[in-house]
Amino acid sequence: MTDHSDRFMETFAPGKSTELDELEAKRQKVIMEYNQNMLNELLRENSLRPVKVSQVNVFGDNLQFRDRFLARQLSPLLKNPGLLTLKSFLQKVDTTAYNFTKTAAVEQVITQLDASAFNSPRSAPDMLELVANVKIKPVKKLFMKIGTNVGNGEGDGYLSLQWRNIFGGAETLTFDTNMASNQIGTRNRSQYLLNYSMPVFNSPDQKIDILLYHSSRFIDYTTYHEQIVTGITTKLSTNYLPFENRFNQELTFENLLRAMSLEPSPNGYRNNSLINDYFLFNAGESPKSSVAYSISHDTRNRPIFPTAGHLFKSTTEYSFLPASTFLKTTLQLSQALKITNSLSMSMTTKLGFIKGLNNALIHPMDKFQSGGPNDIRGFWTSGMGPKQMGLSIGGDACFSYGLSLFQRIPFLSSDSNFKLHYFLNSGKLINLDISKPAWGLSSLFNQLNTTIGFGIVYAHPAARFELNFTLPIAIHNGDEVRKGIQYGIGLSFL
Repeated sequence: MTDHSDRFMETFAPGKSTELDELEAKRQKVIMEYNQNMLNELLRENSLRPVKVSQVNVFGDNLQFRDRFLARQLSPLLKNPGLLTLKSFLQKVDTTAYNFTKTAAVEQVITQLDASAFNSPRSAPDMLELVANVKIKPVKKLFMKIGTNVGNGEGDGYLSLQWRNIFGGAETLTFDTNMASNQIGTRNRSQYLLNYSMPVFNSPDQKIDILLYHSSRFIDYTTYHEQIVTGITTKLSTNYLPFENRFNQELTFENLLRAMSLEPSPNGYRNNSLINDYFLFNAGESPKSSVAYSISHDTRNRPIFPTAGHLFKSTTEYSFLPASTFLKTTLQLSQALKITNSLSMSMTTKLGFIKGLNNALIHPMDKFQSGGPNDIRGFWTSGMGPKQMGLSIGGDACFSYGLSLFQRIPFLSSDSNFKLHYFLNSGKLINLDISKPAWGLSSLFNQLNTTIGFGIVYAHPAARFELNFTLPIAIHNGDEVRKGIQYGIGLSFL
C-alpha cells in the first residue's frame, strides 16, 4: 500500500534516468577519455618541440589591476630566455596561474592557447609559435558578512568587511569584529581586528601584513580573570604553496599592551572560587615588544585532516622590554600517512621552551599551557602542569606526542568525512629549576602523562570536530583528568 504523501514527495524528486540516458552518459565518458588520451599522447610526442610565445593577451571583466602588477604575475610567459620546449612552456602557463592564485586577487584564471596567425620568417620549420590568451575573473572588491549565534545560554554576533584590490595590486583591507557573552545579559567579550595586506613589490611569493587589534575575553581554565590586549603587529612572510616544496618564512614585529583583571567567578572555577596568587601578582597592565622568526615546511595534502605529507614548523621569539624580557622557542613535527584506502595515520610531536632573561619574570600570558581536547586529550583545558592553590599557572617547558589512527566507518564510503578515531597522547609540562644542570630539562621526558581513547571525527572544510571516549592511564598528582566523553572543535589537534 502506497501512502499519498509518498506520491506527493515523488513529484519533487528528480526523474529516474532511462536506459537511453545511461548509454548517452557512457558514450560521453568514452569520448572524454579518448580526447584526454589523445591530448596526453600529443603532448608526449611534442614535449621537446621548440615553442615561441609571440603574444600574450589578458582578458577579463572589470579589470582594475596595475600594469606592473599584471606584468609581474605574467612574467613567466613574458620573459623567455631563449627557446622553450612545449613541456617547459606549459609549466610556465601553470606558474602564471599559480601566481594569480597566491595573490588572492582573482577567482579564476584560464589560459587558452592559439597558433599565431603570422610566423616569424627567421623561425625554424618545426617552430611552434603560440598566442597565450589569459582570461581573469577578479574577486569582488567589497565583501560583507554578518551573523549571530545563540546557544547554551551564550550568544555572539560577528561582522566581517573586506575591501580588495584597493590600488589594483591585490591589496586587501579587512575589518573583523565579534561581540560575545559568557551568558546572555552579562558583560560582553569583544574582538576587533583591522588587517592591511599586500604583496611585496607585486610578488606573489612575499607579502606584508599590518594588523591593529583589540580583544577582551574571560578566562575560566585557571583563576577566573579578564584579559585585554591592544596592539599592532607587522608581518613579513613568504607565500609558497605545498606542492612547490619550499620553506615558508615569517618575520614578526609585535607591540602590544595587555592587562589582566581578576573577576569573581560566577560559578566557581571547576567548583573552586579561589584566587591564584601568581595571577594576582601579575594583574594590571603589562607592555610587550618582541620580534619573532618562524620557518615551516608543509607538504600536507590538506591542513585540517591530512592523509599524506608532513609539517615542520619552528618559531623563535625574543621579547626585549625590561619588564618582559625572555626567549621563547617552539617546534612542531607532524607526519600523515595513508596505509590503505580505509586506514590512515598521523603522528605529531610538539616541544616548547621559554626562559626569562636578566632575572625578568615571565608573564602568565607568555607561559605554556597543556591539556585539553585539542591538545593532550583526557585532561581538562590547561589541566596539566604546575599548580598553585590547585589552579594552573602554566609552565616554562612542554613536550607532547600524539599518535592517531583513522578508519573508515562501516557502511560509509572511504570518501566520507566521518572517520573512526583511535589515539594515544602523551606529554608533560614543567617549570624550569635553575639550580639543576640544564635547568632540569631531562625531567621533561620522564614519567609522561598518557591517555588512550577512541571516537568519531568529522572533517569539515572549515574545522575539525571530534567526539572521543578518553581513558587516562598515567597521570601526576594534581592534574585535572577528564575521563569519559570529551569533544573538541578546531583547526589543529595533537
